[in-house]
Amino acid sequence: MKKYNKYLLALTLALSLTSCEKDIPMDYHEVNSLYVAEGTTTQKGTQVQVSTTQNVTDNSRSGHYVDNAKVVITIKKYDYSEELKYTRNGIYTSTLKGEPGLTYDLDIYVDDKHFSSSSTMQEEPVMNSFRFVWKKVLNTRYLFGELKIQDTPDQNSYYFAHIYRNNVGYRWAVIKDEHNRNGELLQLFQCCSEKDMDKGDSEALSDGDNIRLELRSIDKLSYDYLYSMQVMDNAGTNPIANFTGGCLGYFSACHVLSYNYKFIRSEVVEE
Repeated sequence: MKKYNKYLLALTLALSLTSCEKDIPMDYHEVNSLYVAEGTTTQKGTQVQVSTTQNVTDNSRSGHYVDNAKVVITIKKYDYSEELKYTRNGIYTSTLKGEPGLTYDLDIYVDDKHFSSSSTMQEEPVMNSFRFVWKKVLNTRYLFGELKIQDTPDQNSYYFAHIYRNNVGYRWAVIKDEHNRNGELLQLFQCCSEKDMDKGDSEALSDGDNIRLELRSIDKLSYDYLYSMQVMDNAGTNPIANFTGGCLGYFSACHVLSYNYKFIRSEVVEE
């Protein structure tokens, strides 16, 4: 995933012809910045990053992090509430660890605005295997990442899988168990063609690349948001709102599994 926290801004561009000598003014419509929150409660703790969107004419590189928010996590079942501590780069943290079956409410207060989201933590996911394989499509060999998940039995289950390449998001997908409930679920990630790899394309994997796969068991609200992110380019719409109050982004209580792998081309399996 190429930074699954990028969002559509309402702006209009007037196109210019490169062969025209006269400068054509570009009509940028400025829009008010929006708040963005990306939050997780996992088996290791809680973290929320709060930032704002950026207009196309804003060339600042320091980031648009929010350091004056009040971020609160609540467990109504236990009548428990805690304010997260600000660290840096818009990140607020807590040592609060998630427990399967519990619902966590997240509230963010900033500049007289209030945003809220809620998520229920799922059971720990089970990853049966992950490997890279060659698959031939017509006359071209393509490299795929092959992930197999053992579905959590007797419930509707949803998963989020994210491949990182040298600590940068590379490919991602959301999965649900509708086609093989209680069985093994298969997810393929198309990485690159053999030709792209041979010519050293920047998107192609290379020997020695550090690969990290993260697998999360997520609830339906998180799945709906991420699935809408996955299809929004084709649908021409923004993602489904996960926060109330007009905040972009999402909050997910989830169990996270991580798998580290060093990519070696000679070890890729042929299928």
